[in-house]
Amino acid sequence: MKLVAAALALGLASVTFVTPRLLSAEPSVSTPRLNMSPDLQQLFQAEMRELLLGTQRIAGALPIANWDGIADSAMAMRNSYILEQKLTTAQRHDLEQLPEQFKAFDEAFHHRAEKLVYAAKAKDAEAVSFHFSRLLDTCVACHSTYAKTKFPNFRPEAGAEHRH
Repeated sequence: MKLVAAALALGLASVTFVTPRLLSAEPSVSTPRLNMSPDLQQLFQAEMRELLLGTQRIAGALPIANWDGIADSAMAMRNSYILEQKLTTAQRHDLEQLPEQFKAFDEAFHHRAEKLVYAAKAKDAEAVSFHFSRLLDTCVACHSTYAKTKFPNFRPEAGAEHRH
C-alpha cells in the first residue's frame, strides 16, 4: 500500500515538475487557434469532460490498488478518441484542418491511456503511476498550448522565476 501511495505521489509530482520541460521556455506571442465548427467543439468539450472524470477515477483507484477500476477508466478514455468516432463530412473536414501538433497531443493521450490499461491489468503499480503521469503530461502540454484562455495558470507571469 505504501508503494502505491509513493508511486502516486511520484506520478503527480512528475506532472508538476517534469511537464514544464515539455513546454516552451519562452511564452509565445499568441495562442494557436483551433478553428472548429460549433458542433465539433461541443463533441470535444464533451470528450474533455469525460476524460476529466476518468483521470479523477484513476487518481482515486490507484492508492487502493483498484486495478479493474483503473483498467476500465483507462479503456474508456482510450475509446473516447474522437478521431475514431462517426463524424459528418463537415466535422471530418474540420478535424483535418486542426494543427498537426494538436492531433499529435490527442493521439499521444489515447496511446498512453492504452498503455495504462495494460499496466493496470498487470497490476503493476509503478507502471500505472508512470503511464498515468505521462497521460497527465499530455493534458498539460495540450492545454498550455491550445487552451491558455481557459487555463491561464499554466504559464508563469512574465519575469516570474521558476523554482522547484
